[in-house]
Amino acid sequence: MEKKKKKSFIWRLIAFALIVFAIICRIRWKTWLWGLLVLSLLSLGTLCKIRWHVWFSNLPEIRYTLSDVPQRVLLTFGNEGERSRRVSWVCGGVSKQASLEYTEIGSQDTLRTPASSRFIRTLGGYSYANWAKFGTLSYGRSYAYRVWNDHRSSAWYTFTMQPDSTDHFSFVFIGDVQDTLHGKTRAFMENIRHHYPAVDFYMFVGDFAERPMNCYWEEAYRSVDSIAPSKPLLVSPGNHEYLKGLTRVLEKRFAYTFSYLLESRYKGNNVYALDYRDATLITLDSNRDPWFMFSQREWLEQTLQNSRKKWKIVMLHHPVYSIKGKMKNLPVRWMFDDLFRKYGVDLVLQGHEHNYARMTAKTPDGTMTTPLYLVSHASPKNYSLAFDQRYDRFGTNHRFYQLIDVVSDTLRLNTYLENDSLYDRVVLIKQPNRVEVKDEATHIPEQLEMPWLTVKKAKKYTQAVREWKASKQIK
Repeated sequence: MEKKKKKSFIWRLIAFALIVFAIICRIRWKTWLWGLLVLSLLSLGTLCKIRWHVWFSNLPEIRYTLSDVPQRVLLTFGNEGERSRRVSWVCGGVSKQASLEYTEIGSQDTLRTPASSRFIRTLGGYSYANWAKFGTLSYGRSYAYRVWNDHRSSAWYTFTMQPDSTDHFSFVFIGDVQDTLHGKTRAFMENIRHHYPAVDFYMFVGDFAERPMNCYWEEAYRSVDSIAPSKPLLVSPGNHEYLKGLTRVLEKRFAYTFSYLLESRYKGNNVYALDYRDATLITLDSNRDPWFMFSQREWLEQTLQNSRKKWKIVMLHHPVYSIKGKMKNLPVRWMFDDLFRKYGVDLVLQGHEHNYARMTAKTPDGTMTTPLYLVSHASPKNYSLAFDQRYDRFGTNHRFYQLIDVVSDTLRLNTYLENDSLYDRVVLIKQPNRVEVKDEATHIPEQLEMPWLTVKKAKKYTQAVREWKASKQIK
């Protein structure tokens, strides 16, 4: 009913605008420009009315109260190289002093270092965001730590640093989480942790929380609570971490949770880069308004120019080549894609569009090369899919995760369904003058079902699947 009323209102408004335009033109033909201006303003007003909720409306936050005990303890990377680590946590009550206590396991020394705190008041309540830096950490050593707010401490947690070796590392990549309250992501993440306990770290591409509210932050942390204190989490911002308005603003809890952003921001852009083993890891912020993108491009080019690492891996929320329509995300592509290709980016990790897709760049003769563009998601929400012939493979109606393993000159990307069955595998091999790309999933059928589509949309999508399979010679 609401949609019908909205359509009726739109048609009445358009009819009224046309009448006004006709009257103005009839009275005085030379004033047709005024009529066009009126029509344009009315059209803009109509568009704003229709899209107001999407562009400007922020849902009210549910009221909350946090306990005085330190909670949501989360380990991240720091800003001083691959051996730097930070920890963040929150608490309620009144906190006068926050600190980090840690020790190398097996030693007799315990260090305690002051932490930073920020009082955060939102419409739903208040909390203290806390973050601290570890001192010098050694390769291959294990550490135990806990965090304090005044006389209250968290439990003890442990983590192990990567060995002093430059030829191997692995990580898990997760697309949008964006789960509902009391959702299923915790079981999903626990399964991954159980299968791959030895990975170095986790990368999340944004929309880590459904909304910038305490209840969804709590849900997001609950989904990773057995991983977050012991494995570094590298997370880029998604649009669901932003507050809407004329200028979008990253909700402040995000940067205090992933506190490397506090020191890595560049001209208002929430960007970060880390040299880890023989790779440069880069996170961009594709959610920024267009006028921020120029300075973000400047930072990206400087970072890529300065990288002397063998592998270059970039993570950003919006796909450079959209799988929802060819006209989507164009500012992101215009700003970044030529730099990816110019400076030899190997892997571009993306999310936002809640399907699976894999695309490789092509040489003039059609040979696969890099960059390899990957879109993935782990959310219970599923979106529509528009087939783009530039892509090599798609997947729908499932949640996905990636295990990425780098050994010397070889990068292996394995994509799994939520039931741990292999869905896609690509191998990148660094040759002296090029990167060899091996598609090792040609024997694995593509999952392209969209059972939630209505009759008309289902028919259209079924036809699109047929055309896609025919174009790729898929049975």
